[in-house]
Parts: sequence; structure tokens; C-alpha cells
Amino acid sequence: MFILTQKLKHTKQHLKEWSRKFLGNNHQRLSLNAQKIQMVEEKLINQPDSHRLNSWMNRLLVQREKLLLFNQKYWGNLKRKE
Repeated sequence: MFILTQKLKHTKQHLKEWSRKFLGNNHQRLSLNAQKIQMVEEKLINQPDSHRLNSWMNRLLVQREKLLLFNQKYWGNLKRKE
């Protein structure tokens, strides 16, 4: 039993590291993305024809959609079924 508990602790540690590396803090990413979108929107008001800003805005919107989809899939699977 001792060996099994040691292996489980070791596995838990590796899973935590993997989770931080690949999943990260999704809420923090969403808030950072929202801040960037707001900043780009303010710049687009002054320069509406800027190709660079429009391209950046499109990439940020795609990134937000991916984050929201991941958030929905991840937390949707963890909800308790009533």
C-alpha cells in the first residue's frame, strides 16, 4: 500500500504541473483578452481603416471564442447532473 500511495502522490504532482502548463487560468486569459479587445476598439475609433488593427481585432475575437468554447466544455462536463 505504501508504494501505491507514493505512486499516486507522484502522479498527482505531475497532473498538477500538466494542468498549469496546458490549461492555465482560463478566467485570467479571458479577462486579459477582454482588455486587449477594448484597447483595440479604442484605437480603431481613431484609425478605422487600419489593416493591422482590424487583423489584430479578428485574431482577438477568434481567441475569445476558443477560450469561451473551452470554458463551456470544461465546466459543462464538471456540473452535477440533477
